[in-house]
Amino acid sequence: MMRMTFTTFTTGAFLLHLFLVSLFKDNASPFTFTFTSNDVSILQVVEAFTPCCNIGINNRPSYSLLRAKNAVDTSSGSTDSTSAITSATTSSGTSSGPHLITFDLDDTIFPVGPVVHDANVALMEHLTSLNDNNGANNDNVNAPTTTTTCITQSDFIASTKFIRSELAKDGIKITYTELRKRTIQRELERISLIGIEKNDNDFSATATVDISISKEVVSNAYELWEEHRHMAAERHLYHDTIAMLDELKERFPDATIAAITNGKGNPLRMTNTIAKYFDYCISGEDDNVFPYRKPDAGIYKVAVEKYQQEYNTINTGSGSDSVSGSGSDTNTSSDDDDFCWIHIGDDLANDVGASAQCGAKSIWVDLGEELYNQTTHSHTGSGTTPSSGSGSAGAGAGTDNDNEKQQQQQPVWSTATKEEQEMRRILNEEAQKYVAARVQNLSELPDVVKNISMGSVHVSCS
Repeated sequence: MMRMTFTTFTTGAFLLHLFLVSLFKDNASPFTFTFTSNDVSILQVVEAFTPCCNIGINNRPSYSLLRAKNAVDTSSGSTDSTSAITSATTSSGTSSGPHLITFDLDDTIFPVGPVVHDANVALMEHLTSLNDNNGANNDNVNAPTTTTTCITQSDFIASTKFIRSELAKDGIKITYTELRKRTIQRELERISLIGIEKNDNDFSATATVDISISKEVVSNAYELWEEHRHMAAERHLYHDTIAMLDELKERFPDATIAAITNGKGNPLRMTNTIAKYFDYCISGEDDNVFPYRKPDAGIYKVAVEKYQQEYNTINTGSGSDSVSGSGSDTNTSSDDDDFCWIHIGDDLANDVGASAQCGAKSIWVDLGEELYNQTTHSHTGSGTTPSSGSGSAGAGAGTDNDNEKQQQQQPVWSTATKEEQEMRRILNEEAQKYVAARVQNLSELPDVVKNISMGSVHVSCS
């Protein structure tokens, strides 16, 4: 992979760069070049000339912000374009950075596999201890006082899948929280019954046994799991997560940083590590979101509406009190050209494609396997990777190794059906065209965010 990076401020200079690219476009080795400009005419030339050179544009900048920068250059009479960009401000806020930066959590800033595993281990131990200490209704004389039966993660996942399949027959959707609570209750009831069988020699399979598990016991068990999930997330943060967030805060002090996640992870609860970097969190479990979680537009609409209502310093339109699901207008802003929103996530379908269709510039976090432990390293579903790139983040055609990764099984704790997995594969392939930039190290993100917010265009030739 060949890469070239230019900073250009004249149309003539850009055309020279474009000519150089055209000379190499038939090279067997694909390459990418990135240029940054504050001249709208140059960016318009890109749109006009790249089709005839068979060159793809992977990130289109906000023209209105660039027009505002040019106006500052003209009025001040300054010939220093770089200083004009740095000092220029508009009604949209600072022109040197984005207004809103949103992060996915799982497999983006920490690996979800070990986090869920640690939380599940704590939950299984807790549930087993409950049963050992008569965790069922204390008034139930049939409840076992001791048992060697324990709940394993495989038992728990099997119960979860059973409950999901039964609900699916009637087309019923419930939150992950409710699903986990129902599984907790089912497993406690199951091992209580096993304990009775072991301790009662006269137990009959046809006997009617009252095994009731209180809602309080179930809720407490769930809260324990959620607490351990956040504790585990803090332990397993990627090695450069905090440094990356710290640099983002330092370089873009006026930007609002939020999390958008389908699950119950919340960085604001990670008070020992990353809570101070985030302004708010939107979850697919929230009452004003569910069932419109990723990849539906609904969750992204709620996230942008919260920014508009509580953090907005620009006129991005008024929020609404309701959320529309799939098939509705996915435009999140009445003035998209003045609103710079960047979403960062590991999942092509849920993060890249879904957020881009709502108006975000999407950064695909496809982290290197040697330094990171993403649960599912390759998310494209087709064995190929997008041709866009930034910094040291390579891009190009998929390899046999990529294809092997696609054949790997779902994480052991996943309850996704085969139909859901196939739909995800299709959405992943479709989402590749929306990648504004791809990073393989979190430390690259501050520079990539800067490039996108200033109008950098990533041009690839393959």
